[in-house]
Amino acid sequence: MAYILLPISLFIKHVIGISVSSISYLSEIPIYVYMFIILFALIIGVKINIKQWFSIRVAICIFIVLCCQIIAMMLSHAEIGNNIFNRDPIKEFIKLIIFMACIFLHYITVKITVNNEKSILRFIRGNGIALIILLMITYLQFLYLLFPNLFSGIVEFIGRHFENRYDRDWYIAGSYVQTSHRINGLNPESDYLAIQLLVIFVPFILASIKNKVNIFSIKSKYKGVFFYTVLLFITVILFFAKTTTGIMSIILIIMFFWMGLPIKRKITSASVLLILGFVVYFILINNSFMMEILDKYLFNKAESDSLMNRIGGTIGLIITWLKHFIIGIGWNFQNYYLFKNVPIWTTYNAEYQYVFLPQNYYPVLSVLFGLFAQFGSICVILIFVYVYNLLKDFRMISKKAKLIGLNKNECQIIDAIKDSAYFFFIFYLISSLFIFYWYESIYLIMFFFFVVVRQYFKKKLSRY
Repeated sequence: MAYILLPISLFIKHVIGISVSSISYLSEIPIYVYMFIILFALIIGVKINIKQWFSIRVAICIFIVLCCQIIAMMLSHAEIGNNIFNRDPIKEFIKLIIFMACIFLHYITVKITVNNEKSILRFIRGNGIALIILLMITYLQFLYLLFPNLFSGIVEFIGRHFENRYDRDWYIAGSYVQTSHRINGLNPESDYLAIQLLVIFVPFILASIKNKVNIFSIKSKYKGVFFYTVLLFITVILFFAKTTTGIMSIILIIMFFWMGLPIKRKITSASVLLILGFVVYFILINNSFMMEILDKYLFNKAESDSLMNRIGGTIGLIITWLKHFIIGIGWNFQNYYLFKNVPIWTTYNAEYQYVFLPQNYYPVLSVLFGLFAQFGSICVILIFVYVYNLLKDFRMISKKAKLIGLNKNECQIIDAIKDSAYFFFIFYLISSLFIFYWYESIYLIMFFFFVVVRQYFKKKLSRY
């Protein structure tokens, strides 16, 4: 079942009539598939060993987070007082526990399905399958941009039945791409697609190129042309997603692709990239359509409402965090503080005046500072320490695998997974400066994959 974890995570359309604020899992199909997997595993006799699967340190950290949160919620409730933005701290704390239980369920699902080297490779192959599905959908949307009359039917069908949506008028023409002429995959808008491609799919491709191994099919011979082509396909979609995040993702892909090469290949590839850069430049300056994309989503971005609100929201979150530095303001209590701390000069735009104000809702537009503001420095630092130790363990596993003389294939797999983990967390951290649903199933499943793989290889190598 490791094959299906990532492919099923693509389908996040809200199809079940359960509405719990800030807990979208309960209205989506994937969480119920994961429940079925766990139930099936229990029926066939798989034992869920909580003591072995969770360390005492992790349990203590979770307890600290929950204690800090209930205190932060109570303090914020008292500070906000009789205001429309106030929330019931007990209800919000219960929602937080449900939210964390859903996160825990993702971990159990990965732990059950990824438990040996075969299932590890199947999971990675599932990443490739999910990428194929997503590229097929996005290229149909791309073809719609080129030939709207030919592809409007299929694009509208995908949009109506599989697209996750906001309560906005972005879909009135049938789908997001039909209304906005921007590629979004199955996401509510194009920014989320860009981050999804960068964080979930690019790491394994870059790791394969760096280690010259076909990580999606370890028995097949590595062919650099194939992986370069896949990167090119992703880059095309990122560009025609017509979003600043997509252009940022292209820059990151090129930069980390080049950094991951050996010195001789760095020199060769730098020359090739330079030539390609000149070719692309001359194509762009002679193509009004592509220059319009760059002008709107890169060069003239400073004039847009979204950038002003993103700047204002980020500043507001930083101020909120600094004023509640230790334990934060509590999960879901950000609206009052954002409207209070956002600089006035960032509010003179249509989106703020006609969307945020009437709805009494200011979205968290920077995941990282949103976490700092809501959970405080203690909780977020605990997460950073955990990730640092996880990556440190992967370095240790890679070194030990070579020292004890594991065969070349196994060492290559370990190195590729180690590099994938590094790329995943680096891209995740950079993306967290912006807005995306960091808690979506696809991100949690990938995160816990690296957690479980670390556990597996540490246990295996401890025998030597």
